[in-house]
Amino acid sequence: MATSALRQQNGTRAVTGVVWTMVAASLPPFLIGTIAIQIGRSFSFTPAQLGLSVAAYYIVSAALSPIGGHLVALLGPQNSLRLAAAGSSVGLAAVALASSAEAVIIALAFLGLPNCLVQPSSNHVLSTIDQPRRGLAFGLVQSAIPLATLTSGLLLAVFGNAASWRPAIWIVVALTLVAQLVIPAGPRRPARVTRPGAGPAPAQIQAGGSLLMIGLVLGAFLASFAATTLPSFVAVTGEELVLSPTTIAAAQITGSLACISVRIVVAWRGGRRDGPGALSLVAWLLALGSVGYLLIAWGVAWTYVAGVVLAYALGWGWNGLFNLSVTYARPDRIAAATGMTQGGVFFGGVCGPLVFAAIAGEGPFGPSWTAIAGAALLAAATLWLAQRHWTRTEGETTR
Repeated sequence: MATSALRQQNGTRAVTGVVWTMVAASLPPFLIGTIAIQIGRSFSFTPAQLGLSVAAYYIVSAALSPIGGHLVALLGPQNSLRLAAAGSSVGLAAVALASSAEAVIIALAFLGLPNCLVQPSSNHVLSTIDQPRRGLAFGLVQSAIPLATLTSGLLLAVFGNAASWRPAIWIVVALTLVAQLVIPAGPRRPARVTRPGAGPAPAQIQAGGSLLMIGLVLGAFLASFAATTLPSFVAVTGEELVLSPTTIAAAQITGSLACISVRIVVAWRGGRRDGPGALSLVAWLLALGSVGYLLIAWGVAWTYVAGVVLAYALGWGWNGLFNLSVTYARPDRIAAATGMTQGGVFFGGVCGPLVFAAIAGEGPFGPSWTAIAGAALLAAATLWLAQRHWTRTEGETTR
């Protein structure tokens, strides 16, 4: 009993450390997108430059993710989390000191370095949690990203009408430093995780074959393509509609809370489904989330608020359950499979903001949001096809 309680306590602290560090590493592009209007009052910072800065963050994250995985294997997950938190502190301090759009872009590119360490570290930590609580752990950890957007919205509400945006950045720097106290101590090298039994059968290992993995990677790319533009351009879209910073912040805060709730609940409940069933639910979330993007594109105040909440909740609530479904697809190669799908997520984060900004140009944002809705629908269709292929091949292997 004492051993069980100790393991639960260690697991709770481990998840807390991962969540805090993931917030620190994932917050920068969302924070910059939220306060882009205020930054533009200090120096020229156009929507195109905003899109480029967010893309730079994801380009570095995508390019260095394989190296990040090897570094985590060398240093261990806890030390890697500490390094990621420290890098986030340095990069955000550079943003706070920036005096030009170019400086912001360079700082965001640097912040992609710590971001590439977080997901491999997270996957290792979650792999040590007992199966009954693993789905809930996936949902809790993936709630870190909407928690980052919630933080951005709160800072906008406080500093939206302030003379300077820089104090908001320094507050976040202080929060990233706290991560060093939350991350638990651990061995220098990660322990090899041993699963009970002889492992999955060959039919389970190769479920769906290469076509399933292609579908998962492409679906992750399209889903991230849509989702990463949401926190980056919600604030400037609200400004275009002549909404107050308070209204914009309220929409983003409400949407973030809804997203956190959906990520936790669907990962927890979806953990009781089989792999194809979990993936089907991900596709439904993306399809329903596309309605939120269309409401934002409508260009009316009330549809903007409703669309932001719906898009955050459903169009961006799929991550935890998606990652869980990847572990079902390749239970013997979780790290390798997650690395592939995470590459799709990061590449979508690169392309989404750039395409959004290119479509918008100097005109209204409505057409851009319509294109984002189309990307979410394509993601849903791709994952539905992957789910059907998965189900069909599982049926063939059991005959």
